[in-house]
Amino acid sequence: MEMMEAANGKRKPPGAANEVQAAGGGAQSPGEGSGALEEQKDNQGATNRNRDALGVANESTVTPEPTSEDTANPKPSNQTPMTWTSPDGAFTKLVLEAGHGLARPTLGCRCQVLLQAPPGTSLSYPTGHWAEIQLGHGPTAWDDLVDACLESMAAGERVQLQAQAGGTVDVSLSSFLPAPELWELPPGTQWALALGHKALGTERYRQGDVGTAARCYTRALHLAVAAGPQAWSPGTKAELHANLAACQLRLGQPAHAARNSAKALALSPSHAKARYRQALAAAALGDLEAAAEDLRALLEADPGNTAARRELGRVVRRARERDAHLAKAMSKLFQ
Repeated sequence: MEMMEAANGKRKPPGAANEVQAAGGGAQSPGEGSGALEEQKDNQGATNRNRDALGVANESTVTPEPTSEDTANPKPSNQTPMTWTSPDGAFTKLVLEAGHGLARPTLGCRCQVLLQAPPGTSLSYPTGHWAEIQLGHGPTAWDDLVDACLESMAAGERVQLQAQAGGTVDVSLSSFLPAPELWELPPGTQWALALGHKALGTERYRQGDVGTAARCYTRALHLAVAAGPQAWSPGTKAELHANLAACQLRLGQPAHAARNSAKALALSPSHAKARYRQALAAAALGDLEAAAEDLRALLEADPGNTAARRELGRVVRRARERDAHLAKAMSKLFQ
């Protein structure tokens, strides 16, 4: 389906309207209709990048330039502070001063911000003074949290970002300039950006920062969808889905992990890691027969897969315990 972009009259490429949605991520579709909706939900599952649910078009937001007095002493708000927690639970923001307008920054936007952080906070973005930053270009975990927070903020908003892992950063957003929409970039550029986010996600996962890794894989999948199948190989896109599924399993989101694993297998049926993660997701959801079927398929292809053999043993034991418990409960009904 083709859709006309309301903001500037440009036509989106086929499929972009259905598949590229406000992110996390969650995440991050083969098929149309409900399949595209599942793609959005699954890519948002871990990680959804905390966008405003209104889904309005981005627009340039202009506010008066902050003065030096504003920088040193941000004005207190008379409003009662509100709290909002990101969908992946990575942070909570305490709204100290509400913003204005419906537009929100997106990946690649240039934002005028004031960040105030305690000493030792691993931010690469400038702190203590107003500065321009570009969303998605910070290399640290705290940079990623600030990006996610800014994507939920309106111009003029001032919040305290409270990380789930501990620590706070005060974030003030004066204004921002919109970035080009994904579908406006050349496919080669989109795919190159996708590979960059994939590499960053793998690095974050190895460091144990699973939430950030999930958001990176979600961004990469959004870019891959925008680039179209002519730009990417099925194996690489399958790997993105499988990697996101691994994050979602560790984040306690087995339903999302199951769907991303299935998408990886649809693109690459022999993807062993996707098959294994699909089995783990099925077991977590209580579908022990489906889990056992996937694990036996893995062992048939690779009898030396010790992880699959160990997990199959767990699944078989769980199934026997379940059946014994059910038989005992049923016998009591006829006593």
